[in-house]
Amino acid sequence: MTLQQMEYVVALDTHRNFVLAAEACGVTQPTLSAMLLKLEDELGVRLFERSHRGVLPTSVGKLVVRQARAAVREAHRVREVVKDEIGTLSGPLRIGIVPTVAPYLVPDFILHFTRLYPEVELQIEEMKSTVLYDALTKGQLDLVLATPPSAGEKLLEIPVYRERFLAYFSDQCMQNCAAAPSMMTDGLLSLEKMDLDYMWILQEGHCMNTGDFTFCMDRAGDSSQLPVPPLQSSNRSLYKAGSITTLIRIVDRNGGFTIIPEMHAELLSEAQKANVHPLAEGERAARTISVLVKSDYVRERLLNAVIDTLKLIIPARMLVPALSRGPVRLL
Repeated sequence: MTLQQMEYVVALDTHRNFVLAAEACGVTQPTLSAMLLKLEDELGVRLFERSHRGVLPTSVGKLVVRQARAAVREAHRVREVVKDEIGTLSGPLRIGIVPTVAPYLVPDFILHFTRLYPEVELQIEEMKSTVLYDALTKGQLDLVLATPPSAGEKLLEIPVYRERFLAYFSDQCMQNCAAAPSMMTDGLLSLEKMDLDYMWILQEGHCMNTGDFTFCMDRAGDSSQLPVPPLQSSNRSLYKAGSITTLIRIVDRNGGFTIIPEMHAELLSEAQKANVHPLAEGERAARTISVLVKSDYVRERLLNAVIDTLKLIIPARMLVPALSRGPVRLL
């Protein structure tokens, strides 16, 4: 029994097709078939069966596949540990990031990271949060930049920065929105008092979460995730925006207001910045953006390279204080 045979077992279980599994392993289909047959002879059991549904593992085959995946994973970890300790940073790095964070980080991140670590093959994808967590768990991504998932996910979280949410109004909304005075607390917009008839928000799947507040449409089309009773709104039924930039343009042309993250304020024109107002909830209306990796991630130097690059981009006032204590250590 060899590690190569274990890799063939994993590939066949993944692709459920001998040709595709052989291509994934870089061998011919007869070679892969012969090696698997040799393993079955050695174990004295049949691991896979062909059926009208394709190639499927037998009952005992499923047990072997599980152990094979563990063996292959640990072998790869050994290679990664050695590579991370004695070699230059190189190889693929697959990063996933949520759309409500990407515009503020990705352009400068690519600029700095590719200059500092030219041998790393950087790949960055924007995905919805739920898709990101799933891709990370399945090993399709190396790390993720997002708000942390709900409890129960087997992921390691390294908080990077925390930013407040702000209100962005159209030029005349504070004077012309009939409900504006009732939405204020001590001169600041209160999320708990806001009138959704004047608010433009993100569609479901592009949410901004703070823990206390969620700024998006839910699956039913109402804002029931917000800390106020859902209201019927002609604005919300007209358009469900997928980006904050689109929301701001809608507000500028159609009136009303929206909620934006603090980092987005830096992208506004000087005239638009005059329409940005803090929220009465303060730190309650803020989000933490973290780097998320699988609990068995081992490339410590590469992880710290990502975090160090982010520290070049994010304003110092937003950075989590723990990052100033030194490099992140993986147990």
